[in-house]
Amino acid sequence: MVPDFGVIEGLFEIVSLEYAGEHDGEATFEMSLASAGALSFTALVD
Repeated sequence: MVPDFGVIEGLFEIVSLEYAGEHDGEATFEMSLASAGALSFTALVD
């Protein structure tokens, strides 16, 4: 789901995944995806 935009559905492959953060603080992550087939998009409707 892309906030305030829509939903992208399909098969994806995780090509990279990185975590960062302090032991007792916030954790962050960064993920890169590659499509592994056809995608569909559904717009959000208010």
